[in-house]
Amino acid sequence: MSRLEELSQRLESADDMRSIVRVMKTMSLVSIAQSQHAARRLRAYSEIIDRGLHAVMMAAPGLAETSRSLGPAASMGLVAFGSEQGLCGRFNEILAERVRQRIREHSGAVALLAVGTRGGQRLEAMGHAPDTFILQPASVGGLTAMAEAAVLTIDGWQSTNKIESVEVVFNRETAQGGVEAVVETLLPIDQRTLDQIAARRWPSRQLPTFDAEARRVFSPLVRERMFTALMRAGAEAMAAEHTTRLSAMQAAEKNIAGKVGELQALYRHERQDAITNELMDIVAAYETLAGEEDG
Repeated sequence: MSRLEELSQRLESADDMRSIVRVMKTMSLVSIAQSQHAARRLRAYSEIIDRGLHAVMMAAPGLAETSRSLGPAASMGLVAFGSEQGLCGRFNEILAERVRQRIREHSGAVALLAVGTRGGQRLEAMGHAPDTFILQPASVGGLTAMAEAAVLTIDGWQSTNKIESVEVVFNRETAQGGVEAVVETLLPIDQRTLDQIAARRWPSRQLPTFDAEARRVFSPLVRERMFTALMRAGAEAMAAEHTTRLSAMQAAEKNIAGKVGELQALYRHERQDAITNELMDIVAAYETLAGEEDG
């Protein structure tokens, strides 16, 4: 294979890679918009659930004191949202480092659920192998099934391992365009949060009423709050993942563009050399023939 053919093939491969990167950038942009929209709607729904808790605690003020303080040695469950696919920069490393930090802060037993195979593998490489894996949904349409699977795992923890608290760790976007790992408590709802909900002013003059016993309404609302928090954490993690993937693809596109420029310059140089060599061969042949005719 000639040098020109080799450079031509390398240019074609670089162009193909650039096309793939552009497609992935477009997919990430669409996924970011969908995930952000889902997170906003889930936050709004969480506010509705809190209104329901507020109504119940107005009818039964004692329910606001159901949360108990847990000691540092209490057993804990952690739900960590990583990625299912690669090409997302340090997304899983940021998550795994925050999970490791939280485990070190906690002196009690920890059960670990990893959402996303890549994130789970990163945790395993750090010495914190997850007890359970759940596949990360490919789109926001799979958040409900993911949350249902996570809730079933949490129920299993509570029934067999006597887990006393559950926290979720996930990456979210920052105002500067990066991502950060955050920790939120799912269970039990901390006393400060309950007090804040109970102290809110009801938005209308018509006070809410319900027929069932207050405690029988309170528990399902707490469970629905946890379910919604898991879905929201999943949506925010997906938005953050695609944000890091978009940044990685933008960097890759820049590198490919630079490489294509180098290959094009080499190709032009080699082509010019080939043309020059051909012209010199023609001139040499002409001079040889002319010399033979003169002789």
